[in-house]
Amino acid sequence: MQCQNWDKMKKDDILKLQGNRLHHFLNTMIYPYSPYYRDLFQKNKISPEKIKMVEDLKNIPFTTKVDIAPTLEDPQKYKSIILQPNADNIRKYAPVSKKIELLIKKIIKGEDAVKLELTKEFMPISLFFTTGRTALPTAFALSLFDTGLLQTIGERIVKILDLDSYNDRGLNMFPYAPHLAFWQVVFSGWGGGVLLLSTGGGKVAGTEGNIMAIEKFKPSLLIGIPGYVYHILRQAEQEGHKFNFVTKVALGGEKVSQALKEKIRNILNNMGGHNTKVMSVLGFTEARKCWTECPSDISTGFHTYPDLEIFEIINPETGEVLDEGMTGELVYTCLEGRGSCVIRYRTGDIIEGGITYEKCPGCGRTLPRISTKLSRVSNIKDLQLSKVKGNLVNLNLFIHILSENHDIEEWQIVLKKKNNDPFELDEVLIYLSVKKGIDIENLRRTVNDKFIDETEVHPNEIIITTLDDMLHRLGMDTKLKEERILDLRK
Repeated sequence: MQCQNWDKMKKDDILKLQGNRLHHFLNTMIYPYSPYYRDLFQKNKISPEKIKMVEDLKNIPFTTKVDIAPTLEDPQKYKSIILQPNADNIRKYAPVSKKIELLIKKIIKGEDAVKLELTKEFMPISLFFTTGRTALPTAFALSLFDTGLLQTIGERIVKILDLDSYNDRGLNMFPYAPHLAFWQVVFSGWGGGVLLLSTGGGKVAGTEGNIMAIEKFKPSLLIGIPGYVYHILRQAEQEGHKFNFVTKVALGGEKVSQALKEKIRNILNNMGGHNTKVMSVLGFTEARKCWTECPSDISTGFHTYPDLEIFEIINPETGEVLDEGMTGELVYTCLEGRGSCVIRYRTGDIIEGGITYEKCPGCGRTLPRISTKLSRVSNIKDLQLSKVKGNLVNLNLFIHILSENHDIEEWQIVLKKKNNDPFELDEVLIYLSVKKGIDIENLRRTVNDKFIDETEVHPNEIIITTLDDMLHRLGMDTKLKEERILDLRK
C-alpha cells in the first residue's frame, strides 16, 4: 500500500511510518514466506514481533551478495529470498489476522479462488539479473504485484523529473536486457504516461541508428548509460546535428561525475540547447527499483520512497549505524513487495555525505535523499586491486583523474602482468583518445604526475590512440557497459 503524501512528510513522521510498515512486512510477509529470512531469524533467535521501529533493524544481521548469489555448488541459492506462501507455512507462521482473512475469502469465494488470488500476487512472472561481476549472475524474481509496484515507481520518477505527458517524450538508450535499468525506464513511461522510444542501445541500433532516432523522434529527455550517452552526443555534435529540443538527460547504470555532467551540458549547448538539466539515477537489482535526482543546476541527491523502503548508512568496517549526513555504506531494506525481497542488504556503495531529510533545494520535497557522491567498497575486491605495484589502490581515483580531464575524449586502463607471466610485476597501461590540437606530451606528463600524486602508481605507458580504436576497445556499441578498466592479471 503506497502513501499518498510520500514526498511531503517530516522526518519524525517518516520514521514512524517506516517502523509500522517494517513491523507489518516482517510479520505478514518476510517471516512467514521467505525461507532465507525465516531461517536467519530462527538461527539468531529474533522475534519479528519485537521489531517495531526503524532502530530495531540493528538487531537483524546484514545480508550480503555472498548470502544470496548462486554458486556452482548451489545454483538455486537465489530462490531462498523469494516469498513462497503455501498451506504449510501459512498455517505455521502467518499471523492470526492473515489466517482469518484467508479463511473468510475461502468461505465466500471458495478454495480455488483463494489459490488463484495468491498465485497472482506471489507467483514470479519475470526475472531481473545482476551483472555478475563479483559472483554468478543472480536472478531476482518479480510477481504481477511487483510489476504494478514498478509502474508506481515509474510514475514517481516522472513526477520527480518534472515531465509532462503532453509535451515530453523520451529516448531510452539502455540495452535490451533482463536488467533493471532498461525495464525501469519502460515502466516509467507506462506509469507516468510519457511516450518513450527504446532503441536497445548500441548493440541493436548502433551509433548512427541512435543519432537518427534522436533526430527523427526529437525527444526532450535522453536516458542511458553515462559513457554511451556522452559518446552519442559527441558524435552527433561532430556531424553537425542540432539537438535544441533536448532539455533533460538522465544517466544511470554507473557513477556519474560532475565533470561528465558538465561535458554533456556543454555539448548540448553547442548543439543549440539551453540550460539542459543532467541528472544521475541510482538503481540496483536487489531493490528492483531506481531513484533519481530532480532537475536542478546543483546535485540534489537521489530522491527515495520512504513508504516503500528504509535506507541506513553504516560504518563499513564495524557495521555501526551512522547519523544523518555521515559518510558510510548504503544498506537497503524492502518494505513492500513480493517475489525476491531483501532485508538489511549491504549494497557496497559508499555514500559521501550519507542521507539527508532536509527539504530538497531543487524541488522542495521532504523525503530522504541520498548523496550522489558514491564509490564502491567492492571496487578493490572486484578487480583484485588490493595490490597494484605494491600499493593499495582505490579504483575511483583512476576514474576521477581521467574523467575530469577535458582534453581527454575517451580512456581505458589495462592492468596486466609483465610478459603475461603471473609471477611477474604488475603493469598499468593507459589508453587515451584526445581532442584535436592538444599538446600530447604535456597531457602525458599531466596524467602521469596525477597518477603518481593521487594513487602512488606510476603508469608503465600512456598510449595515445584514435577515437575509433578507443570505441572498439571499450565495446561502446557491443557491450552492456563499456570496459573502462580491463584487468588481465587473472
